[in-house]
Amino acid sequence: MLRFIITAKAKLHMSKHISIKELPGSERPYEKAMNYGVSVLSDAELLAVILRSGTKEKTSVELAREILNLSEVYPGLLGLYHASRPELTKLVGIGDVKALELLCVVEIAKRLSRMCRSNGNEFHSPKELALYFMEDMRSLETEHFYVALFDASGRLLKAEDMFRGTISQAIISPREALRLALIHDAFAMVILHNHPSGDPTPSPEDHQTTTIFSQACEQVGIRLYDHIIIGDNTYLSYLESGFFRDTDNTYE
Repeated sequence: MLRFIITAKAKLHMSKHISIKELPGSERPYEKAMNYGVSVLSDAELLAVILRSGTKEKTSVELAREILNLSEVYPGLLGLYHASRPELTKLVGIGDVKALELLCVVEIAKRLSRMCRSNGNEFHSPKELALYFMEDMRSLETEHFYVALFDASGRLLKAEDMFRGTISQAIISPREALRLALIHDAFAMVILHNHPSGDPTPSPEDHQTTTIFSQACEQVGIRLYDHIIIGDNTYLSYLESGFFRDTDNTYE
């Protein structure tokens, strides 16, 4: 009798889990996407299509919801921008392969965003350049210092992540940036860095770094167009803010 009760309870527990195949066609991510287009899918359903499968205990949609709730700071899909492979693989049902697939999707999204926002990689204003780098830099959890190099027509020649760390700890040397500029025969450069706090307000160290780079660029005949600080979906441009002598707010 006791064995019968335990077996019945086990079957009842197992019956609570419904696989994707057991769901009505209108609730299956693949069928919904095929019939109505991918735009009708929820965030969890989009991830479920990428994941392809869940586990014995949970569907791919349920696993996707766990991914969307992984970060306590960044909700939903934004959490994937901050997720690392070790963090993703802590979830039951996410191995190294699925974690890398998800991170590749995030990287594709970042690159598409840059391509859509650029105009043939020609930039003529701080806003254009800030938007180009925004998706890459706004999600970084430590400070990164980028150098963007341009020819005389405003075409981007090279962009490189030169330094990582906190600017307040040590003033960044322009030597490597200028060496890169000379190698690529650059006409001008823009320096950019992010504030992980999300607030792009410049610090005294930011001002000092700008002054050092401006003086160094002048000595070798390269124009320093701007210093852009990236915050959380916002930015500050030294050119637009009047810190530079230029008043037209363009990279000309």
